[in-house]
Amino acid sequence: MASEKGSHFFNFSSLDKNRSNGYCKLCHKNYKDRNGGYSNFIKHLKRIHPLEYERTSSSDSACLSEETNVVTDDRGTTDTTTNKSRQNEFALSITKNFIIKCGLPLNIVEHAGFRDFLKDCHLKYEPVSSKKLKNAVIPSLKSNVLKKIHETINNTYDLTLTIDVWSDRRCRSYLGITYHVIDEKMVPQAYLIDFTRFKSPHTGENILHLTEDVLNRFNIKEKVFKIITDNSSSMVKAYKFGLFADEEHGVLEYQTDPTSSTNSPSDNYDDDIQLDNFEVIDVKYPNNVEDYQGLPTYRLSCFLHSLQLCVRDGIQNATQISKVLNKCRMLSKVSHKSNKMADLLDQLNKSISKTNVTRWNSEYMLIKSILSIGENDLDSIVTLMENPFKFSNNDIMTLQEILDILESFFDISIKCQSGKLVTASLVVPAVVHLMVHLRDIKEQIVFSNKLVQQLELSIEKRFAGIINRINQVKIEDNDQFNDPVYFIAAGLDPSFKFLWLRDLKLTANTENRLKHDVIQLILDEINKNFKVSPTKVFDEGTFPTSKPKKKKIFVYDDSYNDNANDSIIMNPVAELEAYLNDPIKANFSEYWCRSQMKQLKKLTVRVASVQASSAPIERVFSCAGLIMSSRCTGLSEQLFKDLVFLKANQALL
Repeated sequence: MASEKGSHFFNFSSLDKNRSNGYCKLCHKNYKDRNGGYSNFIKHLKRIHPLEYERTSSSDSACLSEETNVVTDDRGTTDTTTNKSRQNEFALSITKNFIIKCGLPLNIVEHAGFRDFLKDCHLKYEPVSSKKLKNAVIPSLKSNVLKKIHETINNTYDLTLTIDVWSDRRCRSYLGITYHVIDEKMVPQAYLIDFTRFKSPHTGENILHLTEDVLNRFNIKEKVFKIITDNSSSMVKAYKFGLFADEEHGVLEYQTDPTSSTNSPSDNYDDDIQLDNFEVIDVKYPNNVEDYQGLPTYRLSCFLHSLQLCVRDGIQNATQISKVLNKCRMLSKVSHKSNKMADLLDQLNKSISKTNVTRWNSEYMLIKSILSIGENDLDSIVTLMENPFKFSNNDIMTLQEILDILESFFDISIKCQSGKLVTASLVVPAVVHLMVHLRDIKEQIVFSNKLVQQLELSIEKRFAGIINRINQVKIEDNDQFNDPVYFIAAGLDPSFKFLWLRDLKLTANTENRLKHDVIQLILDEINKNFKVSPTKVFDEGTFPTSKPKKKKIFVYDDSYNDNANDSIIMNPVAELEAYLNDPIKANFSEYWCRSQMKQLKKLTVRVASVQASSAPIERVFSCAGLIMSSRCTGLSEQLFKDLVFLKANQALL
């Protein structure tokens, strides 16, 4: 559109320029009117130069049209969406992002400031009422999320539940149930399937009946593998006999005794583990049970709750450290009430943590915050108390020892409550690490030996099933954590396998026997679940007999394509042998996602769904507490349940 030099045609920019001085370049004359305007110039152009006037006018219209389109695009309107659908999109986005994800109250949509903000974002925004969000948008979102959950459940064969009871600010009780699966990418997934009102007394029988009602509604009763709860008596009674206690075949207990006679293991180490000496036991079940999904499921204790009880036992029974801990608690209590102490802490850029009787790690954080202040500043803070006391050098050394002792407990607590990792495989290595940690730290302790002794005794008591299996002694039915799933999960996690045995510093024969027991547990579980014929397992023709390919010079194959994940391996013994001898160290999801060991992978999907703790359902309760804040106690029961459900499953929105 730009005019060339010497052209007799105008463009829009040249017209504006000529208007600025009323001078016509074609006639070389000035056509400014008497009042200083440029109407004479326009008349002259229209009368004497019609072609140029026409071209300039069309260019003017095109440019104005283009500018209008740009403004319209910036405001985000589209030709394909109507104004009504656009308003619905706004209402949906407000509900998803502001109400559910940010946790804002519903009546925020009726505040003048919020409406002004949205009008600034979109001029044609029509205000939406909280009633519409409550009666239309939120139920619609819940229906969509439920549909996605049903689709996920239909594609799942094994899942694990975490269950607990919670009460809100109005003392209304709710039963929360989350389910956990391993998806096709071998990544852990967790969803809240129900957050239902619990009006009955909190007895084991009522908890079980309400749980069965929820599971029947989702049709997943026979898909449940394990149930994780805390150690409260009602929870223990509710799931003591699984979900099938009332059926004809009664209660079945499957327990593998590590001291039972099996073929003799190798007395010496080999570079590779050979499974020729291991057998697959053909477990007998009642005739009316067709497969493993018909067997009763068993409750597992929350690992973190048991760990918390261990620390509580140690602190309560170690009376010599109670005096210094009471000083810490008193300082914490006063520091959150004294203005002078708060000002001094602000000057030092320090803070003293609060204690919480329901969380053992609050005392750990309290000790850590006090030790971070420094002795001189700590003395200055203590002198501001009405009844001041002094932390002696022995007190400081005792606190430092307590911190060193409990540090591993704290780190394990954080690690085992992760929602993004497989946690069942962490239990056995964690217990071993704590045993070794307490054993090794004894030489460095001066004032807190009693605490170490009490912690060791509590671990032996509360994790008796794991300790006895490691020590290869008889496991009793009432031993806590006696389920073999923890050892199976650790063995099937490529990050661990048998690496955790190194810290125990066992003799070669003892370590070999322990490996033998764990391997036999895995083979028993495969046989129990997938009905592998023992005769086929030990058929020599089923083992790969071809020699390994000779490695070519400067040819680097993908390590995941070697024998460890060879698709021709079809029997569980050969798959397990290849897996254990695989030198590849990778994280859980990466390794098993690319694995071709079908039977072992199927067992891994099942076992890895087990949660080490009930932390997932506790996170749901934390969300519920934020939703039912002190300013939102008027929420109706149904709306509250819907908001908690959507908040916990916001990844599906």
